[in-house]
Amino acid sequence: MWIAAGLTIFLWLVALVLWSAQDIVSGGPFPTAYKILLAQTLFCGLLLSAVLVGIIWLCRRAPRRLRVPLIMVAALTISIAHGGLDAFQVRDYAIAVAGKSPPVGEIFYRGLMPFVFIYGFYATAWGLTLSDMAMRETQRRLAEANEAAHQAQLAALRFQLNPHFLFNTLNAISSLIVTQRNAEAEHVTMKLADFLRLSLETDPQEEITLDEELANAQSYLDIESARFGERLHVEFDCPAALLDAMVPSFLLQPLVENAIKYAVAPSRARVKLALQARETGGMLELVVQDDGRHALGAKPGGLGVGLANVRKRLSAFYGELGEIDARATERGFRVRLTLPLRTVPVRKAAE
Repeated sequence: MWIAAGLTIFLWLVALVLWSAQDIVSGGPFPTAYKILLAQTLFCGLLLSAVLVGIIWLCRRAPRRLRVPLIMVAALTISIAHGGLDAFQVRDYAIAVAGKSPPVGEIFYRGLMPFVFIYGFYATAWGLTLSDMAMRETQRRLAEANEAAHQAQLAALRFQLNPHFLFNTLNAISSLIVTQRNAEAEHVTMKLADFLRLSLETDPQEEITLDEELANAQSYLDIESARFGERLHVEFDCPAALLDAMVPSFLLQPLVENAIKYAVAPSRARVKLALQARETGGMLELVVQDDGRHALGAKPGGLGVGLANVRKRLSAFYGELGEIDARATERGFRVRLTLPLRTVPVRKAAE
């Protein structure tokens, strides 16, 4: 409404200045009757402009094809109404100054066109303003909807936990209890509780440090070690300078789960699972590699839900700067992630 008020006052002040331009240039004093006429014109203009704004505002609810015709009819009607009022006011002014006046019809005919231009221009300007406001509101709502969908997608991708992990862990705990290995059972139970707490408390839309991400992976692998014992050998290789790098929370989790599922579980031999981090050309590279006979193979597009999950999260966070390369090696499988190397979360960096 402040925009409408400002536009209305500005328009009518400009109109009055243009109407009075000749008298202003002459430098002579304004007769009292002329001042009254200008005040009447300004008052009627502000009042009728407010009416026109209200009509334009209501026209937003009309079908799109009828909006422009309705606004045109409204502007023309108000122009005629103001022109009629002005004709009577000019007649009274002429009588007060000269003692006589042309017929009201003649005054109305001569003075109508300026009002048509004024209200037509006003309706156009305010209509464009409303259209711009509506477009901005639509863009804002669309941005909010996209953000909500983006957040929901990240949350859904983040919480695609493998149910087999929970079942297998509970079975492992049960086996430890049955074999009277209560201390180990308690240790695994605590590790599972910590891991689930981290899964639920960590915001899927935020980044965490690589140090925290590796600690999360370590918690998961500690649990799996209770199942596989010496069959699972884990190595971490991360320079201290990269521990503060920011990565999406639980980014490595699906990759580690895949390695356990496809390399460690089917194997009877010892499997080495290596998690590495390094800097390459200002980018952060994360590698998860195993040396087990990988059942997944390297079929094009056959990357499974876990790797598809990681690809989507990288795209959601970093766009084209986030890449994933997954391929079979001579004895196992390797997944390499590439993402921007930064120590400030991507959301804050964007601000």
